[in-house]
Amino acid sequence: MRLLTVALVTVVLGQPPGQFSGDRTADFHGTTYVHLSLSDQGGVTQGPMSIGNTIHVDKQGDVDEVTGAPSTLKPMLDVRRNGEVLVFSYDSGGDLDQFQLRLLDANTAELTLLLPEDARKELADDGIPLPKPFRLSKGR
Repeated sequence: MRLLTVALVTVVLGQPPGQFSGDRTADFHGTTYVHLSLSDQGGVTQGPMSIGNTIHVDKQGDVDEVTGAPSTLKPMLDVRRNGEVLVFSYDSGGDLDQFQLRLLDANTAELTLLLPEDARKELADDGIPLPKPFRLSKGR
């Protein structure tokens, strides 16, 4: 009966169960600066994440300097799924940051930092470019 329920939910949502499951990382010159470890339990995607304290981007928004992600992952909060997009919050040490994870294919995803309009304006006024989405690869 449980299998039938999962199959029905999959048909209704149009998405295979577990498509987000697995470890995904973003690396820059051999340094892992983002690590997500996701699982899909009962149709609910959840898991912890770790992100480096420093991610610097060039004038085009491309990563050009990072510090490694801590080895201890912290839970993602307020996880919401809409098709091939996962939106969640992450406590980065007192600040609650919003992210969007978009699947590009079975092994590749993009993680985008979602900033409120006032923060985007402040960065623009200071001449600081917005980072492009971080490309994440699924572990084998």
